[in-house]
Amino acid sequence: MTQVLVHGGGGFVGAAIMRALARAPGLTPVACLRRPPANDAGGNWRICDATDPRAMTDAARTASFAVGAVLGDPGTMLAATRNLCLAARAAGHRRIVHISTMSVYGAAEGVVSEDAQLDGAHLGRYAAAKLGCEAIIRDFIAAGGEAVILRPGIVYGPGGQQWIGRIGRLLMARRLGDLGVQGDGFCNLIYHDDVGAAVVAALTSATAPGTPINLAAAAPPTWNELFVRLARAIGATPVRRITARWLRVEQTLLAPPLQVAKLLATRLGRPPGTLPEPMPPSLLQLWRQRILLDPTRADDALAVSRTPLETGLARASAWFREQAA
Repeated sequence: MTQVLVHGGGGFVGAAIMRALARAPGLTPVACLRRPPANDAGGNWRICDATDPRAMTDAARTASFAVGAVLGDPGTMLAATRNLCLAARAAGHRRIVHISTMSVYGAAEGVVSEDAQLDGAHLGRYAAAKLGCEAIIRDFIAAGGEAVILRPGIVYGPGGQQWIGRIGRLLMARRLGDLGVQGDGFCNLIYHDDVGAAVVAALTSATAPGTPINLAAAAPPTWNELFVRLARAIGATPVRRITARWLRVEQTLLAPPLQVAKLLATRLGRPPGTLPEPMPPSLLQLWRQRILLDPTRADDALAVSRTPLETGLARASAWFREQAA
């Protein structure tokens, strides 16, 4: 069996990658975590701080492949990517897969392919850090390593607090609904297990090293369409029409204190949903951004089938209802 290290394997996306690798013939995934998992169900894991070069090098010695799916502040993500590449080079890994994000495209609109010009000067801290991680991966490739960069869109599914839990709670509170033109941007959804399948294909297929690959639905809904469909599925009806004036109140008056409260709650270990959700300017901007990720390269290079939106939303909404009960 060939061992695959999944750095960040305890997160929402990382767990989906672990499941996909566990189903792949001949591969044994190992989640590399900073601390023991809260609920160890017998999965393969080891303690490995991705910001510690020595720990990363030690972990890499027993593996042939690695996946970089670490989330955190910009410094953590950059250090984790740099250490991953150093460890992979020292261990002679056959290939690594780096999980990037559609956020590297910034405020671009229209159909966006992987060859789009990227402007790091106008990105937020998270997107700029992710773009910096991609540069580290490209340096790794230039030095003779093999790597594939995946740029998923909006990753959703059961257990997804960011795009199902948070949005569901806002819908239930009637703070979110039909936003009019403010919600007419495209929601470039990708089901979490489809990201996992794409990672397996990127590790095992003849995909050209260094190739960035978008992961998104071929015909995504608008955010308004997603809000209405999810609201109906979780019982947050009737769906309220949210005015632009109220969204300005959310952005300018409510978001700043709620962001501080959320940060404090996270540090105190309080579970998601115990406090009202903030709607920062970046979120409102995303909901009106008319960007369409071009998934052609993923279709051609990885040939991974996508979970139908109806199926994915049914599973995700069932999880939300169970959590809210």
